[in-house]
Amino acid sequence: MKFIVHMLVIALIAFLLGSIVPYYVMMMLIGAVSAWFRGAAFLAFIAGAIGVASVWVIAPLVIWSVSGSDLPDKFSQIMGFSNGTILVGITGVLGFLIGGFSALTGNFLGKLFRERNAGY
Repeated sequence: MKFIVHMLVIALIAFLLGSIVPYYVMMMLIGAVSAWFRGAAFLAFIAGAIGVASVWVIAPLVIWSVSGSDLPDKFSQIMGFSNGTILVGITGVLGFLIGGFSALTGNFLGKLFRERNAGY
Protein backbone atom coordinates (compact mmCIF):
# COMPACT_ATOMS: atom_id res chain seq x y z
CA MET A 1 0.00 0.00 0.00
CA LYS A 2 2.84 2.36 0.88
CA PHE A 3 4.49 1.65 -2.49
CA ILE A 4 1.30 2.52 -4.38
CA VAL A 5 0.85 5.76 -2.43
CA HIS A 6 4.51 6.63 -3.04
CA MET A 7 4.12 6.00 -6.77
CA LEU A 8 0.87 8.00 -6.98
CA VAL A 9 2.37 10.98 -5.12
CA ILE A 10 5.32 10.99 -7.52
CA ALA A 11 3.01 10.72 -10.53
CA LEU A 12 0.89 13.56 -9.17
CA ILE A 13 3.99 15.74 -8.72
CA ALA A 14 5.12 14.92 -12.26
CA PHE A 15 1.69 15.69 -13.68
CA LEU A 16 0.95 18.89 -11.78
CA LEU A 17 4.40 20.45 -11.83
CA GLY A 18 5.68 19.07 -15.14
CA SER A 19 4.57 22.04 -17.18
CA ILE A 20 5.28 24.67 -14.51
CA VAL A 21 8.79 24.03 -13.22
CA PRO A 22 11.94 22.74 -14.96
CA TYR A 23 12.42 18.99 -14.80
CA TYR A 24 15.38 19.20 -12.41
CA VAL A 25 13.25 21.04 -9.83
CA MET A 26 10.59 18.37 -10.21
CA MET A 27 13.23 15.67 -9.72
CA MET A 28 14.48 17.36 -6.54
CA LEU A 29 10.91 17.31 -5.22
CA ILE A 30 10.61 13.64 -6.14
CA GLY A 31 13.85 13.02 -4.25
CA ALA A 32 12.47 14.86 -1.22
CA VAL A 33 9.28 12.80 -1.33
CA SER A 34 11.33 9.62 -1.54
CA ALA A 35 13.45 10.74 1.42
CA TRP A 36 10.25 11.28 3.39
CA PHE A 37 8.80 7.86 2.48
CA ARG A 38 10.88 5.35 4.34
CA GLY A 39 11.40 2.09 2.57
CA ALA A 40 13.63 -0.08 0.49
CA ALA A 41 15.83 1.59 -2.09
CA PHE A 42 14.63 -0.71 -4.88
CA LEU A 43 10.99 0.13 -4.19
CA ALA A 44 11.80 3.84 -4.16
CA PHE A 45 13.51 3.47 -7.53
CA ILE A 46 10.57 1.57 -9.04
CA ALA A 47 8.00 4.00 -7.57
CA GLY A 48 9.84 6.99 -9.01
CA ALA A 49 10.46 5.30 -12.33
CA ILE A 50 6.90 4.12 -12.90
CA GLY A 51 5.40 7.35 -11.56
CA VAL A 52 7.34 9.64 -13.89
CA ALA A 53 7.36 7.31 -16.90
CA SER A 54 3.61 6.80 -16.78
CA VAL A 55 2.98 10.55 -16.81
CA TRP A 56 5.60 11.17 -19.51
CA VAL A 57 3.99 8.51 -21.74
CA ILE A 58 0.27 8.89 -21.04
CA ALA A 59 0.12 12.70 -21.21
CA PRO A 60 1.67 13.03 -24.71
CA LEU A 61 -0.40 10.13 -26.03
CA VAL A 62 -3.63 11.71 -24.76
CA ILE A 63 -2.71 15.13 -26.15
CA TRP A 64 -1.67 13.55 -29.44
CA SER A 65 -4.87 11.51 -29.80
CA VAL A 66 -7.19 14.37 -28.82
CA SER A 67 -5.58 16.97 -31.06
CA GLY A 68 -4.91 14.71 -34.03
CA SER A 69 -1.77 16.69 -34.78
CA ASP A 70 0.95 15.58 -37.17
CA LEU A 71 3.64 17.32 -35.12
CA PRO A 72 4.98 14.19 -33.34
CA ASP A 73 5.34 12.42 -36.68
CA LYS A 74 7.17 15.42 -38.15
CA PHE A 75 9.53 15.60 -35.19
CA SER A 76 10.23 11.89 -35.42
CA GLN A 77 11.00 12.20 -39.13
CA ILE A 78 13.44 15.02 -38.38
CA MET A 79 15.14 12.79 -35.79
CA GLY A 80 15.25 9.85 -38.20
CA PHE A 81 12.51 7.63 -36.72
CA SER A 82 9.68 6.06 -38.65
CA ASN A 83 6.76 7.34 -36.52
CA GLY A 84 5.95 9.46 -33.48
CA THR A 85 5.24 6.51 -31.21
CA ILE A 86 8.95 5.73 -31.03
CA LEU A 87 9.57 9.28 -29.84
CA VAL A 88 6.98 8.85 -27.08
CA GLY A 89 8.62 5.55 -26.10
CA ILE A 90 12.03 7.19 -25.84
CA THR A 91 10.47 9.90 -23.69
CA GLY A 92 9.03 7.19 -21.45
CA VAL A 93 12.40 5.47 -21.09
CA LEU A 94 14.06 8.77 -20.18
CA GLY A 95 11.31 9.49 -17.64
CA PHE A 96 11.74 6.00 -16.20
CA LEU A 97 15.47 6.44 -15.70
CA ILE A 98 15.43 10.05 -14.50
CA GLY A 99 12.49 9.51 -12.12
CA GLY A 100 13.89 6.28 -10.78
CA PHE A 101 17.33 7.64 -10.08
CA SER A 102 15.89 10.81 -8.53
CA ALA A 103 13.79 8.73 -6.15
CA LEU A 104 16.75 6.46 -5.40
CA THR A 105 18.98 9.45 -4.63
CA GLY A 106 16.33 10.90 -2.34
CA ASN A 107 15.93 7.56 -0.59
CA PHE A 108 19.68 7.27 0.01
CA LEU A 109 19.84 10.88 1.18
CA GLY A 110 17.04 10.23 3.65
CA LYS A 111 18.84 7.15 4.97
CA LEU A 112 22.04 9.15 5.33
CA PHE A 113 20.48 11.66 7.72
CA ARG A 114 18.23 9.23 9.59
CA GLU A 115 19.24 8.34 13.12
CA ARG A 116 20.60 4.86 13.56
CA ASN A 117 20.66 2.64 16.59
CA ALA A 118 24.16 2.65 17.97
CA GLY A 119 24.03 -0.98 19.08
CA TYR A 120 27.65 -1.46 20.07
